[in-house]
Amino acid sequence: MALTSSPVISDALVEQALEGENTALPTFAEARNQFELNYLRKLLQITKGNVTHAARMAGRNRTEFYKLLSRHELDANDFKE
Repeated sequence: MALTSSPVISDALVEQALEGENTALPTFAEARNQFELNYLRKLLQITKGNVTHAARMAGRNRTEFYKLLSRHELDANDFKE
């Protein structure tokens, strides 16, 4: 939804967009978990399920990356072609 045609969004428009009962912000933990899940999925899609390459792209070692996959119940094999 576009609130303005200006390249700068004013404070008033931001406040207006955030008002209302339908705007329920997730907790920080929920937002972080959702980001991690989306990020891991994207890495696995790009690398076609190659955990070594995905971990390298994320700047993590494979063991740590596998822990993240486990936490988010992701299986790298689901992304292999």
